[in-house]
Amino acid sequence: MKSIIKEHRVGLARILISALLLIEALVLSRFEQALMALVCNIVAYIIIAYEIIIDALRELFKERRIDETMLMCVASLGAMIIGEFFEGILVLILYTIGEIFEDIASDSSKRSIESLAQIRPDKARLQSGDIVNASIVQVGELIEVLPGERIPLDGEIVSGIGMIDTSVMTGESLPVEVREGSEVLSGCLNCDAVLIIKVKRTLERSAAQRIIDLSQNALERKTKSEKFITAFARIYTPVVIILALLLALVPPLFDNYQFSPWAYKALSMLAVSCPCAIVISVPLAYFCGIAYASKKGILIKGSSVIDMLCKVKTIAFDKTGTLTKSQLHVTKIEPVSGIGKTELLKYACMAEQKSTHPIALAIVTEAQKVNIDFASGENYHEEVGFGVECDSSYGHIKAGNREFVNPPSEAHANIYVSIDGKYIGSISMGDELKANSKITFEKLTEMGIKDKIILSGDKKSKVKSIARSLHADDAFAELSPAEKLEMLEKMLAEKKGAVAYCGDGINDTPCLARADVGIAMGAIGSDSAVESSDVVIMDDDIERVARAIKIARSTKRTVVANIILSLVIKGAMLILTALGIVPMLGAVLADVGILILAIALALFAGK
Repeated sequence: MKSIIKEHRVGLARILISALLLIEALVLSRFEQALMALVCNIVAYIIIAYEIIIDALRELFKERRIDETMLMCVASLGAMIIGEFFEGILVLILYTIGEIFEDIASDSSKRSIESLAQIRPDKARLQSGDIVNASIVQVGELIEVLPGERIPLDGEIVSGIGMIDTSVMTGESLPVEVREGSEVLSGCLNCDAVLIIKVKRTLERSAAQRIIDLSQNALERKTKSEKFITAFARIYTPVVIILALLLALVPPLFDNYQFSPWAYKALSMLAVSCPCAIVISVPLAYFCGIAYASKKGILIKGSSVIDMLCKVKTIAFDKTGTLTKSQLHVTKIEPVSGIGKTELLKYACMAEQKSTHPIALAIVTEAQKVNIDFASGENYHEEVGFGVECDSSYGHIKAGNREFVNPPSEAHANIYVSIDGKYIGSISMGDELKANSKITFEKLTEMGIKDKIILSGDKKSKVKSIARSLHADDAFAELSPAEKLEMLEKMLAEKKGAVAYCGDGINDTPCLARADVGIAMGAIGSDSAVESSDVVIMDDDIERVARAIKIARSTKRTVVANIILSLVIKGAMLILTALGIVPMLGAVLADVGILILAIALALFAGK
């Protein structure tokens, strides 16, 4: 918070001083101190407006375009001309607050991508035991990685057998067994054994560094959606100015060159044209929509995100931790004839109960879930990278991989079990589909989301199974972060509508940053994924993705309704004022009425 205040202290000071002067002007007006109130209003306007006016002129003369800053200038000047000082100054205060919030969100995304360096250790332990900067380690050198440490550099195992957690890099839910000859990537977590690794790539070319580079480049390539108010300003502002000029210059040519009265009418028209109802109610509607979403556990980072959410026609989903639960669970128990599933699970638990391996924990959890009573084994021994074994009253139990248990060739699973050397069955593992993932896909289809695609680093068989369960339109498996980004780039190039990406891990960060709308699962997501996204689901509820789109569409409908209502009444007042049928005071009163109505509608945005 302190850093935010320090970084935006000038803008915050302008807002505070202008607001205080505005309040003081209102108080002075109540006590009939008109001159002092006027001075306070003028000073407040200058303080809050000068930077916006400079930006508007820069855009006009340097970039040769009219954006929302010019609209703010025209709107506020129009309000000031007709004596509506409160509206004129409030418009600029609200606009400045919105700009600060947008800057904070943008800076946060940049800082989060810089923090990705945490997945890439800066230090490496040489085989000699010396700890050095990873950047100086050369290809061919040997490094040592202890259990619980992240691998600092890409390489090949030359000594050691164990399991590594690759989920941060690939999205693979199961730990991967590695041994001599296995290739390993930087950023992966060494679970349970001392590994000696021969370096194959230097730090700047490592897998972890590539994720950091991809994320930074994706954020730079991502074009921010044009704010609705910007698009509106490009049309409305020049039209109003041109009409006012035509009113001031053309009619006098047919009225004995009487320029003064027509100039006054043009000025009145320009003043009345001030779209205060739009300029105030549109940001307010967005704010109310964002606030309503936050109450529903959805953080939407700005009005431009709401605009883009409304255009989403394609959503790409990560699998692990997004559509499925991140914890492993037992998916299939296959005992041999004569052995029951409960028995097989009991024997496996007797062997696995003392292990801290994720697979062992999943087996014990499954046994506890179905209330299986099992005794402790004796002479427990764990062969790292292979399996566990123990003695029991039923015989010598072994549970582990194919090499450890030697099952029949037709058996295919994660864990095999034997008693006294006789194979008795297998247990398969997987990550469980979230209960509401299927409901979410159904809702998205009903909402007109044409393509729901799964992009995952997990094995093809698992991804295809999940895709069939969800009726996904397409699914791609065994993708690296770079390949995921390539797939997303293809979607963006071929898109009909906006493309969203929903994920939770560090390996999702490049896609979250690059997508038109990045949606992060906040409760389980990494900090970098949350910060580089546009929408954060604050808990583990994937169904809130559909809710976010629904809220965005509702908010946009409110915004459009306010704009249409304001423009219709405003247009009528402009014509009647230009013809002299309605006096300026009547037009101003109508404008105030529109403003009140628009604000009232804005308060229900998103619902």
